[in-house]
Amino acid sequence: MSSNELFEDVFDVQRRDPDGRKFDKVSHREAPAAVSRYVLKSDLYEFEATVDINIDIFPLQVGDKVSLCLARTIHKDGTAETGKYDKTFPTFSKKETLLDSYDYVMHGKVFKYGDTHSGGSTKLEIYFSFGGLLMKLVGDPSKLKVIEVDSTVYLLIRRL
Repeated sequence: MSSNELFEDVFDVQRRDPDGRKFDKVSHREAPAAVSRYVLKSDLYEFEATVDINIDIFPLQVGDKVSLCLARTIHKDGTAETGKYDKTFPTFSKKETLLDSYDYVMHGKVFKYGDTHSGGSTKLEIYFSFGGLLMKLVGDPSKLKVIEVDSTVYLLIRRL
């Protein structure tokens, strides 16, 4: 895990749309998209993630194994994002980024923290929004202490 990566683990896809299909065709800028909510369980750190994914772009099946990473920036050298148009952006300059190593990427913001008590231990719940697609990550607070409310993050996922 590099310095700009906040969290990385391998997850198994446990369930799809556990509460039923909430978003059949989400209309965003006149381009409807199918979205499913997935429940993922991690192998290494025993985390649970509930994440909305555009299945037109990145369909997953129960039983799939994925690597999930949260990063501050897509630049491998840790260069901070400016939030403005950059004509030297890696896509144009052919500079290698984290995008090259993943199948599905979303950019968003941390909007809420919470604690949960389960089995005698305290776990941290962090909520993210990626343009309206949501993710909740639950796990060991010591592994998530680098993630701050109101910070922007990239969610990067690849199939294994």
